[in-house]
Amino acid sequence: MMQRIGAVLLAVVLAVGAVACGDDETTSGKGDDPTTSASRTLRVPEDHATIQAAVDASRPGDLVLISAGVYNESVTVETEDLTIRGLDRNKVIIDGEFNNENGIKVFSNNVAVENLTVRNNTGNGVFFTGDYGKGFILEGYRVSYVTAYNNGSYGTYAFNARRGQFDHSYGSGHPDSAFYVGQCQDCDALLVDLVGETNMLGYSGTNSTGVTIVNSLFQKNRAGIVPNSSWGEKLAPNSGTVVVGNRVFDNNNPLAPDNKAFSIAWGNGIVLGGVSNNVVERNLVRGNINAGLVITDYPPSTNPETKKEETFKPEGNQVRDNVFADNGFDLAYLTINYASRPFGNCFENNDVSSSFPEDLETKMACTPGLDTDLGDLSGVLARLNQPPPDVDWKKVAAPPDQPQMPDAATAPAKGAKDVTGTIDTSTITTPTA
Repeated sequence: MMQRIGAVLLAVVLAVGAVACGDDETTSGKGDDPTTSASRTLRVPEDHATIQAAVDASRPGDLVLISAGVYNESVTVETEDLTIRGLDRNKVIIDGEFNNENGIKVFSNNVAVENLTVRNNTGNGVFFTGDYGKGFILEGYRVSYVTAYNNGSYGTYAFNARRGQFDHSYGSGHPDSAFYVGQCQDCDALLVDLVGETNMLGYSGTNSTGVTIVNSLFQKNRAGIVPNSSWGEKLAPNSGTVVVGNRVFDNNNPLAPDNKAFSIAWGNGIVLGGVSNNVVERNLVRGNINAGLVITDYPPSTNPETKKEETFKPEGNQVRDNVFADNGFDLAYLTINYASRPFGNCFENNDVSSSFPEDLETKMACTPGLDTDLGDLSGVLARLNQPPPDVDWKKVAAPPDQPQMPDAATAPAKGAKDVTGTIDTSTITTPTA
């Protein structure tokens, strides 16, 4: 009898042990990360042959950790709170071979992409998107220490998404822009410590309300920083973009690819195109062949109701405390489809040597209620340098190696839950070089 009881107890113990082992494997997973019991580390290619396979096997809170190699795949992410990280920013390469549309496309909240390179896609490098038609606004995204180059539209792209951050990242060789945030209200997006060069546009943001761009370098593009409004997307106009503490240099690069929709932006550092209540302050802007900064109603787009090419009136934008040097015009103001009046746009305390029209800071000072007839401004169009021929974006030279994310092999997965999309801009000073 005792032997039989002992055998039963042993069987129960073994069964419980087997269940416990199974639960432990499910919780920890292959390649468990000891830094946190809540997340698993899914290693590529050690545990999963492809990045997509690891992402498909992931659960919220996990880390997909990628070893050096060229991965010819397009990755779709539908797991929330996921971190995708390369062990070496310059040697973990997602290469679309000019066949795939996107390198990484994210449909889920709170996903972070870190420390890798995305190149040669026909559309975008890294793309976060909600679905406006279905009422889904993606919430929480982050891109850190990512290099995107020679993609057919954008390098790093957020659309129908809010509460996001791009930081310590680089983009070049795009016929649209290196960095883009669009079609969002209350975007709560922070762009910080970025480099955009040899693109049509360094930054573009269409119909995005609440984007902050700080401490970044936009150089040798066809145009530098271009927030804008367009009928081509929902939620117009663009409003409330803040541009502080950036360096915007030499944006008249004939080796950068063109985009017919924005060709007119050629040779300008900062273009406020049909936007409202943007603030541009404490930036260093130099070497732009047409204008350091221009406020305008361009570019035009087709209004779906009238079926006509129309622009948006720029209103309430403030440009102050910036340093300009060696630009065609340091400051310029040009409304083409509206009267030549300030519409609440103003310039104050900028270090400038030229403007169009002349004495712009006097004529459009930041004085409430000021309304000045600026006269015919169209003559400036004949004085602008015209854009050079297009360049094949596929053939733009690859960038040099970029700085690594610290502790990529050991840092715990953070996803994008802690992203606030905000920063205290009052502490940011004007660059000196």
